Order: sequence, then C-alpha cells, then structure tokens
Amino acid sequence: MRLPGEVRAFLDAHTTLTLATVNDDGTSYACDLFYVRVGNAFYFLSDPKTRHVQNLRRAPRVTATIHGETRGWQEIRGVQIAGIAQRVANRAERARAFAAYVRRYAFVRTLIPRVTMLGHAHKIFGVVELYKIVPRWVRWIDNTQGFGHKVEFKIAA
Repeated sequence: MRLPGEVRAFLDAHTTLTLATVNDDGTSYACDLFYVRVGNAFYFLSDPKTRHVQNLRRAPRVTATIHGETRGWQEIRGVQIAGIAQRVANRAERARAFAAYVRRYAFVRTLIPRVTMLGHAHKIFGVVELYKIVPRWVRWIDNTQGFGHKVEFKIAA
C-alpha cells in the first residue's frame, strides 16, 4: 500500500523521527534520528555501537513517531509507525538510499567520506552504517480535522 499524498507530504516536510527500541532487560529506549523516506521505508545513519542499533539487531521490531511542534491540541499532526528495522545490506539499495539521504542533508557529504559507508572508521563519526525502518502499520493523526482524527494503514511485507 502506498501512503496517501497528504501523509507523504507531511513526512517529506519533516526531518526527525523518534525511534523506540527494546533494551536487553525489556525496558524501552528512544532516540531521535534524521531520516529520509524512500517509498514507504525510512532510512537513517547510525553507529553500529549505539544502544538503539544494538537493540534493533537483537529485537528488530520497533516503533517510531514523527510530528511537528505545536502550541495547542488543535494543531497536532503526526505519524506513528510500527515495523521492522535492519541494516541495509543490499549494495544497490544502500547506494540509492544514501544518495537520497545526502540530497536531503547535504552537510553529510562533507562530513562522511564514502569509505565510512563501507564500514571503515572516520575520525569524527567512527563507523556509520545505513539502516531502514520498514513499516507494517502507520497511523496518521491530524487534529486539524477534529479532535482525535486518526487514519490507520497496514502495509504488506
């Protein structure tokens, strides 16, 4: 299923998602990440040693939220996501997603040389890998349409 245009436009207008993972002791952990959307997938860069990557490697089921800042409940708009997160291993997919990422965040190209994406250390960032969230369920929340307005989408694997 392709997400409706209004939802895609909202996602493409924002830059940061909050990713929630599960720690090895069963507690939750959340972090904010820059993302780029390609189709229904959300791609992000991260160091494999971070807690959220260690968590998703062990338990790939994740949730995430994307929302804008508001001053009142009537303005709340956002997306809730449940899906699977994983390292992007396919070279062609990595190339397409990384190209989309640096188009969106041009500063990354100057900070991370190509060797970083191949798993070599970088003096500032260490090792950075490309990961993706593949949603299985998306909820669009839009209080501008009325209090508690929600639309849910199931996305086939």
